[in-house]
Formats: sequence, C-alpha cells, structure tokens
Amino acid sequence: MSNLSDAITNEGYSILLSYELSNIYQWSIDFWKLQKGDKFKMVFNERYINDTIYAGIEGIEGAVFVHQDKPYYAFNYAVDPESGKADFYDEEARPLESFFLKAPLNFSRISSRYSGRRFHPVQKTWKAHRGTDYAAPHGTPIWSTAHGTVIASGYTAGNGNYVKVKHNDTYTTQYLHMSKRNVKVGQRVRQGDVIGYVGSTGLATGPHVCYRFWVRGEQVDPFRQNLPAADPIKEHLKEDYFASITPVKEQLEAIPFKEI
Repeated sequence: MSNLSDAITNEGYSILLSYELSNIYQWSIDFWKLQKGDKFKMVFNERYINDTIYAGIEGIEGAVFVHQDKPYYAFNYAVDPESGKADFYDEEARPLESFFLKAPLNFSRISSRYSGRRFHPVQKTWKAHRGTDYAAPHGTPIWSTAHGTVIASGYTAGNGNYVKVKHNDTYTTQYLHMSKRNVKVGQRVRQGDVIGYVGSTGLATGPHVCYRFWVRGEQVDPFRQNLPAADPIKEHLKEDYFASITPVKEQLEAIPFKEI
C-alpha cells in the first residue's frame, strides 16, 4: 500500500476515513514511508438521517494498522464520560498520542538536519545549524508540534517570519522562514494547530521551515530526544477499558485483510 486515501476510496469508502485514520496514527506511523505489505482494518460507525440518508462518518471505534510487519492497535475510549473527552489507546492501554508530532508539516523531504557544522547556502560559510529544515511547497500549513503558548511571533532578517511556542517548563519549539504567521504572542495553541505557512523569508534559498527545539533552554536535535508520551489511562479506569475494547478487538480479528 502506498497511498492511504486511494486504498480507502478505491474500496468505496469516504475519504474522511483516511483523515480519521491518519490522525489516529500520526504519532506512531510515518505515512510517507508506507511499504508493500502494510495493511489495516477498522471498525467504524456511520450516521444516517431517518435511517436512510447517509450523513457521514460518526467515528472509528477501533483499528489495527500493520506497518513494517508490526501491528498497531487503536481503540477509542472515553476517559471522562461526563465531558465526553475520548482518546485512542493501544491494546495495553497506552496512549497513541505522543507529546510531540514527528514533524511540523506534511513535508517533501528533510533538506538539512541539525548539525554542529554545515555550509550555509546564503552566508557561504561553515557554521552550526541548530534546526531541522523541512522542504515543502510555498504556502504549506505549519503545525504546532505540541500544545503550548506562543511566546514570539515576528520577523528578523535571519529568521524571516517566525513563531516560537513554549510547551511547558522543559520544551520550546520555533518555526522559521514562514511566508505568513497565523498566531499572536500569548495565544494558546493545540497540537496540530496551523501557526503559519511555508515560505522563504529571511536567510533562505527556497521554501521550507526550519524547526528548532529547546530542552531546558538548550537547543537540541529533536530526533535524538526521548520525548514523553501523552497522559496514560488512570489505573482505576483500566479494568473498564479492557472490558470495553474486548468486543471491538474481537470484531477486528474477525475481519479478514483484503489483498489488493
């Protein structure tokens, strides 16, 4: 399988299912690296008006995505029935959501990694590169990789249009060379919120975002960090969780994978 949307729409299902599925697994599966043999199945609900008029996807109850021969289970569970807050967890009650997204946008390629010594394409000199450059078309939305508060949104000659987000006392991220900023200082953002758009402002030779990452005030390579996971299911809810996912998992196991 090379394209999730095509795989779903070719079977006659709504493309909205591909969006739902990619949102569920965006923290654990790199959809740019799907390969032959990857497969998935899911249990989901659809809405109908008066039991006859189709009104879209109501939600996915459970899914399993086999990627590089490893199964990734996902089950929808209401951790707070009163507020209706629900999230996806695996077969061992671990959250699928990671504290940080793997990347701040849908990118074409990583054009330059974090490095202690890189030849700067504009300044024509060797210097440290304290970020990761993601090449993408001009105007591509840039996401905040985690919940947080915008502590800077401005322009400098080097950074171009940039945004900086403080996530907590430990982690801060920054996004450079935007064509346009979409947030203001003091604004609260959630993981996945669009905070700007790819451009080539400042010292940049082409459209990309330079993603910078701080841990306790020190700039680091995010690919080398052991980043925290989202909040786990509370212990007193686990018995109910395992009971609630059992019938959904049985339904999943009963569905055969289809060879395409």
